[in-house]
Amino acid sequence: MKKTNGRWIIVVLLFLATTINYMDRAILGVAGPFMMEDLSLSAVQFGILGSAFFWSYALMQIPVGVIVDRLGARLTYAVAIVWWSLCTVFTGLGRSFGTLIGIRVLMGIGEAPAFPTNTRVISDWLPAHERGIANGIFNSGTAIGIGIATPLLAWIIESWGWRISFVVTGAVGFIWLIFWLFFYKNNPRQSSITNEAEVAYIEAGQMDNKEIPKINISPFKFLKFRSVWPMLYGLFAHNYLTYLMMTWLPTYLVVERKMTILNAGFFTMLPWIMSFLGNILGGFLSDRLIKRGWNSIKARKTILAIGMLFPLGIIPTIYIEDAMVALIFLSAAIGGEGLAAGIFWATVSDVAPKGTEGKLAGLQNFVGNLAGWLSPVVTGLLVTQYNNFTIALIIPVIICVIASMGYMFLIKNERISIVTGISSGNEAISRV
Repeated sequence: MKKTNGRWIIVVLLFLATTINYMDRAILGVAGPFMMEDLSLSAVQFGILGSAFFWSYALMQIPVGVIVDRLGARLTYAVAIVWWSLCTVFTGLGRSFGTLIGIRVLMGIGEAPAFPTNTRVISDWLPAHERGIANGIFNSGTAIGIGIATPLLAWIIESWGWRISFVVTGAVGFIWLIFWLFFYKNNPRQSSITNEAEVAYIEAGQMDNKEIPKINISPFKFLKFRSVWPMLYGLFAHNYLTYLMMTWLPTYLVVERKMTILNAGFFTMLPWIMSFLGNILGGFLSDRLIKRGWNSIKARKTILAIGMLFPLGIIPTIYIEDAMVALIFLSAAIGGEGLAAGIFWATVSDVAPKGTEGKLAGLQNFVGNLAGWLSPVVTGLLVTQYNNFTIALIIPVIICVIASMGYMFLIKNERISIVTGISSGNEAISRV
């Protein structure tokens, strides 16, 4: 029997969900100049508004990791996308700084389950040697949502105003929901888009496909393992750079590089097109190394370490006067860092004990998104203090280089082992 390829339909759905997720986040940055003028917001206030989303988003990562492991991805994602899409629509209705902060905090709660759920889906639906490219595909939706959609969002804002743009983007999530509920099941065996041959292929490629007891541990138990710390810090470094660019790049091009909003919307695409390509390439390269006999964790961490060095390319942009040349360097830096971005979550699937992927993904996303608390606000303060973006652009470069060193020298090439006690119900943790 020829096997079906239903697992790749699911990967495409995750890609589309991630695109919508980041489009709903990124529109704040595109609409920023208009919102600041219309609502009389200072640079610091706008930075706080960009940060408010992450106050709740980061804090919710620990509970949502537990929720997705218990309730399953199908229900978790359905509730999440309805929640955050409604909040996006309501953002367009906000009339004051305080109201918008409240809506952004609620939106952070709604978007919190996305990446832990993506990680669980990939672990359940993909064999180990395909997880890198699968993660690269779905994570490339971040680049599409931030960058490729920017010209369309700028055109909507220019034509109908910033408020309508939030309503339009919020409505897209409800269309995705129809396809998710139709195609996705928590177990590939229960899905109408797979056959026995594909299910057998998936199960044969799982790193650990034997029956295991339900592991009920706190996500914070993972902090006892050396390999976990560089994973947590690495996502923090990636997110600091990403959220800085997501919140401030259009405004940077308008204010510092003197572009119109339409030109800024168009040229904002370039770094994210490169990031999209980097995401796919990073997943492809790590999977290729695994097929050539590399240990899966060694393959992932090597690509992660290389990718996190590319932000060094941001430094020349500070000293280049020509806007287009500076944008080329910036695009190369963001695109190269995309090599790492494509496999953050594949690494979780390889490192976490089977059945705990959601918990470790939630912990990683919690720490990683603390960057969202800092990056938009710190950037706003620095821009106000120095009247330029120089210091604000140097900080993420330093953070990312440190992350590269952590990936290369601290992550062990072994899966974490957690053995559940049969009689007592208490877990014993083995540091391997």
